Amino acid sequence: MKEDKVVKLMDAKYRELWERSLPAKMLYQLAIYAVSGVGDKTATILYPTLSDTPITAKIDTNDPVSCGNIASVILQPVNLKKVAEIVFGDLGELRGYVMEIIRGKK
Repeated sequence: MKEDKVVKLMDAKYRELWERSLPAKMLYQLAIYAVSGVGDKTATILYPTLSDTPITAKIDTNDPVSCGNIASVILQPVNLKKVAEIVFGDLGELRGYVMEIIRGKK
């Protein structure tokens, strides 16, 4: 939230989506969030990983009539090893990693 306005919708999942497939029900849930008109027309799934390999992925939701993009679902990995390494260290580094996640960077 920023100045009492929702700017981004995020949902944490406990399924490693790089190694295991994205269930349709999770995609539907986040797609509904994204098209709701709240925030920036995106909804982000934060999911845990222990690897540096996963990258951010984007799934567009298109209007069936115009075929234009109306919203997007972002799959954003959160490297738990990295979080564990920095959580007891430099708060600036932890803050930076959290901001990368929020902004959608790896």
